[in-house]
Amino acid sequence: MTTKKIKVKENLELNVFDSASERSYDNDLTVVFIHGAGTGSLLNWKYQLDYFSQKYRTIAYDWRGCGKSDRPRSYTFDEHYQDFLTLMKALKISEKPILVGHSYGCLIARRYISEYPVGKFVNVSLGLSSIEEGLLKKLLKLPKFFQIPLYRGFYLFRNPLFAKRLVASKNTPLGLVRASMKGNKRPPINFFLGLKTFCQDEPLEWIKNYQEKMLIIGGEEDRCFRPDYLEKLKKMIPQASLEIIPDAGHIVPFEAPERFNRLLENFIERD
Repeated sequence: MTTKKIKVKENLELNVFDSASERSYDNDLTVVFIHGAGTGSLLNWKYQLDYFSQKYRTIAYDWRGCGKSDRPRSYTFDEHYQDFLTLMKALKISEKPILVGHSYGCLIARRYISEYPVGKFVNVSLGLSSIEEGLLKKLLKLPKFFQIPLYRGFYLFRNPLFAKRLVASKNTPLGLVRASMKGNKRPPINFFLGLKTFCQDEPLEWIKNYQEKMLIIGGEEDRCFRPDYLEKLKKMIPQASLEIIPDAGHIVPFEAPERFNRLLENFIERD
């Protein structure tokens, strides 16, 4: 997989995969994949990038602090979002791209949707207000001197057994979980501390204004953001389609790539 660095601001370059740098297309459709937080990177879309780049211009990138992108000192949600806007402009993305967000990456896509037109939106493994509930909310509310050792002990030690328990189905092979972690550099502590800026009351203006087609996908065994959170989101957007994939957890694009790709491709091709 060939990637390149793109400068989005002074002293900050993001690592980007853009299939248009290697091939041309007969259509102007662009699919943009946005990974989630934690140990996320564009490698989380390993089974999607090659598949979809055969037919469409396909783009993915590493957030600041993730993968092969640079590591500044600050990691607020607004900064992540501004990075995305600058990247879209630098890549000269055609109007109304298809956005595919995973987990926290959906929040970047949702903010974009509230401000710019898109063709379609695929919301993966993040429901409505689910970030404001459960263990993650409690962790982010702890004082910094408690958060740092917890992040180092649980999120940064890269134990595949723990990762399987946290983000995968019980039926997902441990080897696949190891593969999902391979090549993903651990973000710095400040990256994790910055996640508290994501956990605010999510504005619903994007839902009120969103009239385009939407697909919601989740894993039946997702322990991070349960399927009922996705069902709440579906009720808010009647025109959306909801697909819950069995034998998959939070990293459903990696756990069930064939099923995921088929659902996504059918959605893209649907009028």
